[in-house]
Amino acid sequence: MLLTEKVMKNIKILISCHKQSMVPDSKIMLPIEVGADLRKKHIEEILQDNQGENISSKNKMYCELTAQYWAWKNLDADYYGFFHYRRYLNFSDKRYSVDPWQNIVEESPTGDCLKKYNLDDEHIRALVGEYDLVLAEEKNVAKMSDRSASVYEQYKNGRSLNIKDMDLVRDIIADKYPDYLDTFENVMKGKKTCLCNMYIMKKELFHEYMTWLFTILFEFEKKADMSEYTVEGYRTPGHLAERLLTVFCWYTEKKKNLKVKRLQTIVFLKTDQKMTLAQAKKTAPAFAENNVAIAVAANDYFIPYCATFLKSVAEHGNSKKNYDILLLSQDVSDVNVKKMEKLLSAWENVSLRVIDPSVLIDQYTFYIRGHFSKETYYRLVLPELLPNYDKVLYLDSDMIAMDDVAKIYDENVDGYLLAACHDADTAGLYNGYEKDKKRYTDKVLKLKEPYQYFQAGVLLLNLKEFRKRYTTKQILDFAVSENWQLLDQDILNKLCEGAVKYIDMSWNVMVDFAGVRISQIIALAPRWLNEMYQEARKNPKIIHYAGPQKPWFEPGMDMGMQFWECARGTSYYEIMLSRMSERYSKLGAKNAGRKHKNIIAGGVQCILDHGIAYTIQYVPKRLAKKELNT
Repeated sequence: MLLTEKVMKNIKILISCHKQSMVPDSKIMLPIEVGADLRKKHIEEILQDNQGENISSKNKMYCELTAQYWAWKNLDADYYGFFHYRRYLNFSDKRYSVDPWQNIVEESPTGDCLKKYNLDDEHIRALVGEYDLVLAEEKNVAKMSDRSASVYEQYKNGRSLNIKDMDLVRDIIADKYPDYLDTFENVMKGKKTCLCNMYIMKKELFHEYMTWLFTILFEFEKKADMSEYTVEGYRTPGHLAERLLTVFCWYTEKKKNLKVKRLQTIVFLKTDQKMTLAQAKKTAPAFAENNVAIAVAANDYFIPYCATFLKSVAEHGNSKKNYDILLLSQDVSDVNVKKMEKLLSAWENVSLRVIDPSVLIDQYTFYIRGHFSKETYYRLVLPELLPNYDKVLYLDSDMIAMDDVAKIYDENVDGYLLAACHDADTAGLYNGYEKDKKRYTDKVLKLKEPYQYFQAGVLLLNLKEFRKRYTTKQILDFAVSENWQLLDQDILNKLCEGAVKYIDMSWNVMVDFAGVRISQIIALAPRWLNEMYQEARKNPKIIHYAGPQKPWFEPGMDMGMQFWECARGTSYYEIMLSRMSERYSKLGAKNAGRKHKNIIAGGVQCILDHGIAYTIQYVPKRLAKKELNT
C-alpha cells in the first residue's frame, strides 16, 4: 500500500526516559533522556535533553516537560508527540478494560503487545496524519479512588500538592491570557482532565502551546515558594501542566475547530532494560588469556539459586583459567548484581557481567509450560548476542558443579554446532513411559536418530559455526512454529541434528526426579544409555536438578545435600530458608483445607447414607479417634 503525502508527514514522538528502558523499534518513537544535565553517566545511544537550548537542570521540577521544551527549541517536525517510558497510547480501533486510574495495564511493551495496540510506525502515521491533535483521553476524577467532585477538588486533595499553586496559576492566566480564563474555570469545576502530559500536535499548534505553557509556568516559578516542598511537591510545575494541557486543548479545539482524536492510555509494568542490542554486541572476552566464556540465564527471583551454582563453578575452577561469566537476564536487580559480584570477588580469575537478551526475543511469543520460563530460550540467541566470541559454554542455573567446567570449554568443537551429553531420560520417555512421546518425536520433531537426543542443560556452543548456518530469525521462527514439548531443547536437537559432539554424561547428571527417573524412566532406555547414566552417577561432575523438584524446596531429594553444602556459603542462604519455610507453610494450610473439606464431604455422605441421628453420634467419635492418631 502506497502511503499518501499526508501520511508521510515528519512525525516525532519523544519517549521520556530517566533510565534505560525497553522502547519500540521505531523511526517515529524516539527515546530521550530527561534530566540528563543532572547525571554524570548518561543512557547511551539516545537523545539527551541537555543539548542545545534546554531546561534539563530543572527536571526535578518540570519532569517530562524538559523533553517538551527541548523539542520546542531543538527539533524540527511536522508533528510533535510525547510518551513516557512506561506510558503509551492505544492506536488500535478497539477499546480495552482499564484500572481505577482509567489506564489499560500491560506487562511490557514487546512483541504481540505492541501489535495489539498498533504501536508501529505505519499505524501511527496513518492515524496521526488525519488529525490536528491526538490526545490521551481525559480522566474522570470522580471515578478515581478519592471520588473527587471536581478537578479543582482532586488537586486540592493531592497529598503533596498545594491548592494555592493552582490559584496562583489562575491569577497568571487572568493576567496574561484572559481569553482562557473561562475555559480554565470550566476545567476546574468539571470532572475530567488530562494526565501525564501525553499528546501529539501539529507543528503550529505545538509551538503555540509551548509558548503559552512555559509563559505561565516560568511566571509561576518566579512567584511561587516551593523551598519547603516534598520531593513530589517540587514536581508541581509538571502536575500543573497536566491540567493546563486540558485547558489549552479544550480552548483551541473549540476556537479553531480542530480535528481531535482521543486515545486510551496504556501503562506498562515492566520496562527496565539492562542494555540495548548494540551495547550487548560490544561485549568482548573479559580476559586476554585463557578466557572461559560461560553463559547462564536467570530472572531476578532465581538469582539465589543461580548464585549458588556460580559459587560451585568458582570453587572447582582452575587457577590457571579465567572464568568469564555472562548472566543473561532482563530483570536482575542492581542489589542482586552487587551481591553476586561480592560473592564471586573471592576469586580474582572470575568476572561477572549482565547481558540483556530480551531485545532479540521479545518480538516473539514462545510456548511455556510447567516449571519453565522464557529465560530458557535465551540460549537460542547467543550466536548473534555474542559476535566477539567463537564459542561459549551455556549452563542451566539449576545445577551444582563438582569439577572444573573449563574442561568442557576446552573441547574442540570445530565442525560441530555444539557439544552436549546424551539424554537417557528422554530415551526412556520415548520407549514408552510417555504414551505420546514416540509419535511426537517421530512425526512432529522428526528426529532421524531419537536415541542421539541430547540434554540441553550443558551446551558448548560453537557460535562461529552457528552464525554460518543459521540467522537468529531462522532459529526463532522455527522456535515459534510449533509448541515443542521440551521447548528450546527440542528446537536445538532438531536444528543441530548430525552436528553434535557428545561428551561424557558425568558433565550433566540429572537427579533421580521424584524417585521415578531411574527406576521407571531411564530403566526403559536402551541398555547402553542406562549404563552410561549409571556410570556417570558414580562420579558426577555437574549435578543437574532437572525437573520441577528442586533441592531449595526439598533438601532431602536425590543429591540435594550437595546443593545446600554450597548454598551455606552465600548471602542468600537465609533467603532460601525463608522461601522454603513459607512454601511449606502454604502447603500445610492447603492440606489442612483439604482435610476439613474431606470431613465435611464425609459428614454429608454419612447423612445421606445413615441419617442425621446416626451421623450426630458417629462423626464426633470418628474425629476424636483421628485426633489421637495424629
